[in-house]
Amino acid sequence: MTPKPGKVTQREIARIAGVSQTTVSMVLNDRDGSNIRIPDATRERVRRAIEQSTYVADPAARRLAGLDNKILGVFTYESALTPESMDFYGPLLNGIERAAESLGCDLLFFTSSPVEEGRRRLFHRQTRLRLADGCVLLGQQMDGDDLERLVAEDFPFVAVGRRDETDAPVPYVGIDYGALTGALLDRAAELGHERILYMHRDRNSPTARDRLAAVARADGPDVALAVVGDDFAGVPGLVAETGATAVFAEDAFLVEDIALALGDEGAGLSLAALAEVRGHRIGGRALSGFHTPRQQIAAEALALLQELISTAPDERGGIEIQRLLQGEVALGDTLTARGGAR
Repeated sequence: MTPKPGKVTQREIARIAGVSQTTVSMVLNDRDGSNIRIPDATRERVRRAIEQSTYVADPAARRLAGLDNKILGVFTYESALTPESMDFYGPLLNGIERAAESLGCDLLFFTSSPVEEGRRRLFHRQTRLRLADGCVLLGQQMDGDDLERLVAEDFPFVAVGRRDETDAPVPYVGIDYGALTGALLDRAAELGHERILYMHRDRNSPTARDRLAAVARADGPDVALAVVGDDFAGVPGLVAETGATAVFAEDAFLVEDIALALGDEGAGLSLAALAEVRGHRIGGRALSGFHTPRQQIAAEALALLQELISTAPDERGGIEIQRLLQGEVALGDTLTARGGAR
């Protein structure tokens, strides 16, 4: 018999199993089989009925019945495997792999959703989301409609990075970039910098806005803002015009481009990235910026995802679903005292 399309109801499961709808409800709501006396043979018939309808059954019902696939999905809203993306996503993906192994789960990397009109959508007809018990979302910018739908459907997921694309309660694990930015600005003030130029790419992402908000709140140095594209020829003139003694940029790659554009004119100028700087050097000097616990983010994201998978939607109220982790300021060698002295 070919199952009919759409979401399988408890009534349909009851018909397949040859039991009452009440019995199906009792099996689904008694997850460990300890609270309600139902013969094992009856439970097994209900489980088999659900299993027969795997491609259309309500994923929540399958998880509550103990039929989850032990598969966790990973979806990226942007390419995570380019050289620049791997600088950030590499440790994250490595952490996700390790955490999934410790949980005894397989990872399914969703790659079939194409870029359409400049963006990827999770709910594309080609995305096999329902094969996974839950999903980790990666990307600087995420689709608010996707996030709202995931929340509305009670599908277990966790986004990496703070999210504000929707008012829906989106589960996430991220870094407190606002606190890190403030701490680095305070350090620059201690080193005597009164005028700082912050160069960014005007990205419309929560973390980009967190950095800008922290820069705007800075009590110490006077911070000038500048949006940069692919042409860095005007950077030396902009530094001279603002009178900046330090240049902060949105990421480490942007700092490297700025340093190259400045050339000898950048001598004595302090440089820092408001991002992860491990492995980045300017003229042989370790770049100043942040160290972020990316593998810890991955581990916490999967732990939270597993908690959501194993908890009924109406019982998730006590779970802390939005978590910001603390990184640390990496002083490096490129943020020096005003005038160039350490």
